[in-house]
Amino acid sequence: MGLNFRKDGDILKKFVFIILISVFLINVIYSQQATYKVSGIIIEGNQKISRDEILKIIGIKVGDTIDDGKLEDLKKRLENTGFFLSVNVIKNSTKDGIELSFQLVETPFLIWISGIRFLGLSKVDVNTLSKSLFLPNIGWTTEKKIWDQRKAFLETGFFEDIDIQEENTESGILLNFIFKEMPIIKRLDYFGLKNVSKEKVEGIINLKVDDFISSSILDEKKKNLEESGLFSKVDYSLTEDKGYAYVSFYFVENPLISEINIYGLNNVKIDEVRNVLGIKGEIVENKIKPEEKLFYSDYLKEVWENKLLNTGYFERVDWDISDNVENVVVNLKFKENPIILAVFIEGNRNLSKENILKMLALRGREFYSDKFLEEKKSLLLNSPYFESVEVKKISSVSGVYVTFKVKENPILLEVNFEGLNLIKPESLKDYITLKIGDFINDEMIKEQIKKLEGSGFFESVNVKKDIMGDGVKLTFEFKENPQVKRISFEGLQSIPSENIKKIMQVKEGMPINYSLLRQDFENIQKYLQNIGFVFTTLKEFKFVDGELTLIFKEYIVEDIKVEIQKTTETSVLGFMAFLRRPTEENVVRREISLKIGAPFNWERVKQDLQNIYNTGVFDDVAIRLEQGSDEDKIKVIYVAKEKLTGSINFGGGYSSSSGLYGFIEYREDNFLGKAQKLSFNFLLSGGAKANYTLKFNDPWFLGSKNNFELDIYDKKSTVSVTTEEGTKSLDEERTGGSFSFYYPLGRSINLGLGFKYEDVWQTYLGATYTHTNIASVMLSVSRDTRDFILSPTQGTRSSLTIEFAGGGSASNFAKYQGEFQWHIPLTNINALTISQMKDRQVLSLKASIGLSEGDIPSTEFFTLGGANSIRGYLDNEFSGDSYVLFNLQYRMPLGSGLYGVAFLDSGGTFNLKSLSSFNDIKLYTGVGLGLRYETILIPIRLDFGYNFGQDPADPNTKWRVHFSFGDVF
Repeated sequence: MGLNFRKDGDILKKFVFIILISVFLINVIYSQQATYKVSGIIIEGNQKISRDEILKIIGIKVGDTIDDGKLEDLKKRLENTGFFLSVNVIKNSTKDGIELSFQLVETPFLIWISGIRFLGLSKVDVNTLSKSLFLPNIGWTTEKKIWDQRKAFLETGFFEDIDIQEENTESGILLNFIFKEMPIIKRLDYFGLKNVSKEKVEGIINLKVDDFISSSILDEKKKNLEESGLFSKVDYSLTEDKGYAYVSFYFVENPLISEINIYGLNNVKIDEVRNVLGIKGEIVENKIKPEEKLFYSDYLKEVWENKLLNTGYFERVDWDISDNVENVVVNLKFKENPIILAVFIEGNRNLSKENILKMLALRGREFYSDKFLEEKKSLLLNSPYFESVEVKKISSVSGVYVTFKVKENPILLEVNFEGLNLIKPESLKDYITLKIGDFINDEMIKEQIKKLEGSGFFESVNVKKDIMGDGVKLTFEFKENPQVKRISFEGLQSIPSENIKKIMQVKEGMPINYSLLRQDFENIQKYLQNIGFVFTTLKEFKFVDGELTLIFKEYIVEDIKVEIQKTTETSVLGFMAFLRRPTEENVVRREISLKIGAPFNWERVKQDLQNIYNTGVFDDVAIRLEQGSDEDKIKVIYVAKEKLTGSINFGGGYSSSSGLYGFIEYREDNFLGKAQKLSFNFLLSGGAKANYTLKFNDPWFLGSKNNFELDIYDKKSTVSVTTEEGTKSLDEERTGGSFSFYYPLGRSINLGLGFKYEDVWQTYLGATYTHTNIASVMLSVSRDTRDFILSPTQGTRSSLTIEFAGGGSASNFAKYQGEFQWHIPLTNINALTISQMKDRQVLSLKASIGLSEGDIPSTEFFTLGGANSIRGYLDNEFSGDSYVLFNLQYRMPLGSGLYGVAFLDSGGTFNLKSLSSFNDIKLYTGVGLGLRYETILIPIRLDFGYNFGQDPADPNTKWRVHFSFGDVF
């Protein structure tokens, strides 16, 4: 029996995909709250209780991750100890997370317990009692907690009383709990039971031999027995002897009801009475003979009487009891209410009789009573249809005839408005509750006036009523509030006043509306917060002679300073120190968009911090605020901590394909202290093959934010090509260089221009296979809103690149590439510091496409596969003149600069000219898990990719490990 590898692969693919999505969703659900890493813990205000004891109570340590919910729990945990009069927790942001400051005020009633002793125990086991002990054997407590402990011991039910003695010792207070145990029931007797079983009594009192007992417990059990209705009298006796109790209960039972005689029924049947009383029994003529034991009592009489009268059938119920020694006969004499023979409706003009009868909700048989009358009148009067209701009855021998005489409320025929000048009638539609054709009353009109007044546009609203037959015409008379002729602003220079006016509901030319103005205050403050003006406040308003003036208070930036915390170069790189100097202050200042004399804006500062961090030469950046010369002025200090930006690597080894090899690499990301990047790599392998690469990057070329990149190289590698004869391994050498220049258009858009020239040789078995040269010009436009370049946590990036080859090139062709990235933070969405942003869980998506036209040589084909495109496959395994690629990745922090990822890659290359339909594009998919580690220079990544057995180069290899630097995004 063979295996369907294609089908099995599809099933495994779905299974792995479901597992990855499930892990992602679980982390999203359980990680929505902003989390913080604890970088320090400060305890203040503790006088007697030690820091270690407080840390033990809160149960956290430096390095733990907490959220706001857990922080609130820590505060409650301290408050619930009873040790503190007040507890205040303050979060202070640091570069490594947050520092928690616990500010405490101890209660003056603290007691140090040096030990606890239990005295007077003989029957209660100490281990059993220890389960109720919450005081520490040694530690701090309070008098209240000691008495709470006494209460907890009493609630166990073992003790009549507990005395507490506090004994002073050198080491503290020794607590002595002196217990007075309750006696244990040795014998339990019942006297006087005849018709009530012993089991019934035991079920009520829930006592048995060996239970602890006291007079208070027996009083409670006696009350339960008396309320059962079984006994007319209950007594008990309690005798104690040597810790044991002898309990006797004495009963006088209530008499049994042998039969119930019914008299005076005419329209009500005897079985209805039986059902109302809720008893079972045989009916013989006018008698009910109970099947179960019924004990007569005053309580039973009261219950039955209420049940019978609440039916509405009866005007009165009289009782007569005839009894003998053991049972009684109950005689019930009824006087029925008169039965209603018919119901008539009078006075209705617009509402039909049938609808009114439905409103009365009459049963199939009704009895006339005062209760019936009030209920039915209330039903009608509580509806909007009637102004008044009168009831008439006509009695006859067999019953009564009832007539409801109603006076209907008028129908609303027309609604008019007077006094509206600035407000259009149609703008009031949301405030109108009355509808043409409705029955209306004075209460409804009052509610309508209240609703119109609540709109906030009017000083007063009155109404005129014109009765027109069965209807009414309403005219609402309005007096509008004064007109807002002009809206002005004082103390606001941060944003144009027109932007504020757009979000305001109070408009020029309309009456002043104080209700809407209150909402405008909230909306304006939220708007200012959202666009970064976190210190700007809307303090008050003035409304004089039609001019509404909003008065703001802004905090102006008086000064901007830069502090760069230097790092110490390692001795290994000391000999290259002439290439590296301390970071110039201008590296920070040129990234600062905040201006002196302008209002403080947090969004602008946050963008500045991200830009400074993205220079790649700082380990952390933050700001510090200081009071300026005036109350409304502040000083902003940008604090940047340098990181080690230089590295030198060298090594060697032996490879079966190239023999002995050695390499050396130098990299400096802060060249001459200007945040320029310089790197050189040299590799020498067997056969004297030399590879070198020299790269230089200046992010502020010619003194402005123009990015310049230079790349000179001679690279030798082995590539695979597929021909009709099969797959060949070719030696390839690329020699040349390129430069690129990027010009910014605004904060996030860049235009790029570049030139590349290279010679490409491919040899097979020592003979030249192909030789070509490429000279090309590259044009690009990109928009980048990512917060971090190397490991983004939010934002997008989109780019379009065009490469034209011709002129001095051996081939004429054009290549077009488009790429789109999205990075969505799933946690710490409102993070303020860089460390909080770095601790986000992030979902990243990327879609890219490449197309080409012209005579493009195979050496310039697009390639996919490997660590930077489709993980789970060989590097550059797929090639073609066009491609599509999709990447999905979920990243979560694991602590200490380590991150875990789950990913899905899918893409494929194709030859555009030979493509008949898009269905012909073969997509290769890889999924897997990976790790990221942030070093001082660039993230290191390790990915484990699974290809579902789709790899055409080696279908038997489904897993591949990829080690590289940077990220796919």
